[in-house]
Parts: sequence; structure tokens; C-alpha cells
Amino acid sequence: MTKAIDNVVAHFDSQEIKKIEVKEWGTEDQPLEIFTKPLTLQESKKLYKMANGGDLEVMVYAIITKSLDADGNKLFTLADKETLMTKADVEVLSNVASEILGSVTSEEAQEK
Repeated sequence: MTKAIDNVVAHFDSQEIKKIEVKEWGTEDQPLEIFTKPLTLQESKKLYKMANGGDLEVMVYAIITKSLDADGNKLFTLADKETLMTKADVEVLSNVASEILGSVTSEEAQEK
């Protein structure tokens, strides 16, 4: 008989990498494709700690740490934080971050 935790792990491992198409950040004929792996609670906790609990910074950190290209390479680095904070369309940034973060709230992440 399998343990419940084995089922939890199997479920997480079976989740596919999500592709987010961002037309505003792409070229004239092709959107930027961002690939992201499912977010764990541990990663969520780390994001909120990095942002000192600030929800707006969490969005930027989520994009920086979880955005990958088709080959699995990071699209952004911490050096991009200031630019994302000051020169990115907040609505587009918020939409991308929401796709990455899913439904985890700051309260849930801080409690873990």
C-alpha cells in the first residue's frame, strides 16, 4: 500500500510546465514565451521573505526566479529587479506574476 505522501509527490511531479505568452513583451510577430514550473510553498515562502512581505515586490521576485525560456534557462536575473520595478507596465507584470504565483496568498506563504 502506498503512503499518502507518495501520492502527494506523484501529483506534484505530474504537473506540467506552464507556458505563459506575453504579447506585450515579445516581438511584433511573436509573444515572449515564459515557461514556469509549479510553485512550491517553500518557494513561495522564500519569495515573500525576499520581498519583506511586500506584495508588489513578490510579483517581481516571482517573475525573476520562476521565468524560464524553452530550454529551461532563466529569463531574468536579480539585476533586472529595478527595471521591472520602475519600467515595466504594472498591469502586464501583475498578469504574468499571477500566472506564476497561482492562488497562493501572502498570508498562506507567511504562515508556512
